[in-house]
Amino acid sequence: MANLAALMTERLPSALLDAARRVGAAAECAGVRPYLVGGTARDLALGIPASMDLDVTLTGATGATFDAMARALGAAITSRSQFTATSLWLGEIHVDLVMTRAEDYPAPGSLPVVRPGTLAEDMARRDFSVNAMAVSLASDSWGELYDPHDGMSDIRAGLLRVLHECSFRDDATRILRAARYAARLSFDLSPETREALEASVGFMSTLSPARVRNELERAFREGKACADAMRLLDEWRALDAIDAALEYDARTWSDFHARTMGLSREGNVAVGYAALGAGMSETEVSRVAARLLPGALNRRVLGESAALGRSLLENSLAGLSNSALAARLDALSEYGVLGCALAASEADRARLDDYLDNLRPVRPTLNGDDLIALGVPRGPEVGCVLKSLRDARLDGLVADRRGEEAFVLDGLKASSE
Repeated sequence: MANLAALMTERLPSALLDAARRVGAAAECAGVRPYLVGGTARDLALGIPASMDLDVTLTGATGATFDAMARALGAAITSRSQFTATSLWLGEIHVDLVMTRAEDYPAPGSLPVVRPGTLAEDMARRDFSVNAMAVSLASDSWGELYDPHDGMSDIRAGLLRVLHECSFRDDATRILRAARYAARLSFDLSPETREALEASVGFMSTLSPARVRNELERAFREGKACADAMRLLDEWRALDAIDAALEYDARTWSDFHARTMGLSREGNVAVGYAALGAGMSETEVSRVAARLLPGALNRRVLGESAALGRSLLENSLAGLSNSALAARLDALSEYGVLGCALAASEADRARLDDYLDNLRPVRPTLNGDDLIALGVPRGPEVGCVLKSLRDARLDGLVADRRGEEAFVLDGLKASSE
């Protein structure tokens, strides 16, 4: 049996390694066997920098086990799930504790029926062989690798392989996850996995909106790998299986990561929806929104980008002044404009990018009190003058505070004549 103890010492950050040892000791005190599983075990074997998370499965655990471990660790349980999972924090390390379990799927696309199981059954319910490995955290077997489906061989070969031919039929979200993992890890599908996937794409229709939406939003958050993930979903016809309006454009997604760097997770996802929505018809927007049931912000940007994209087909932005461009776009969210820009023509993209980067933030130096001090009457006229000042700055008619003051005074003089 392979042992990854040396790799754990070499590759895991010290805080993560210390947390793993503490969790292992707490599990032993509670009388259960702890194993590091999931992405943490996979990335350890791959040599990928570890996230500050521990996914730990426990053999022989009961509901009381989690409370006993939390007490031993001096940590408060932050959540419990229907699948016997418990979350807690050890300093900066997030820990998920789960009892080993088996799963049965009553029908394609349904949530699994869960029951306590053995470690072998727990590994057998996983999506791909590279995610079906467990590394012991027990002191008497620290670092021993349990790999019943030969995930290490697939890691060395750079392959994603499902554990049985009905895997995608049972849970078609695995198609979406396959695209994310293949893109992120630069892996290929094994021949039998590709065959099973292509035969099962139609089962995407069995998934609830929440399950499709959650996986699609994870794809938007894949960083540089997002473009390849979306390309694979298109290649496998998975986007079409979600809704025919979800079309892939290589140019749009090739620039997605560069233009969303620095955005929040929420912003990244919102731009993903906007990029998909650019140019959709109103009917298509409604249909996609009904299929995915996105949150309010994401539904808004989907519609904004679609409407803006349709308008650009009829009226290019090329001839608009800066102030006219701002008047057309100011009411839209930054995310909706950015998503549409990714899909726009070169000329319109340049104008939209300039608006987002340079024009949208422009504000007059003078404020309302300054205008009143210069003689502008209190009331709605203050707002009108502020808008005129911003337009003047956008169009280069004024460049500084002195110029703004002169602009206001000239306007007051003209209105009094």
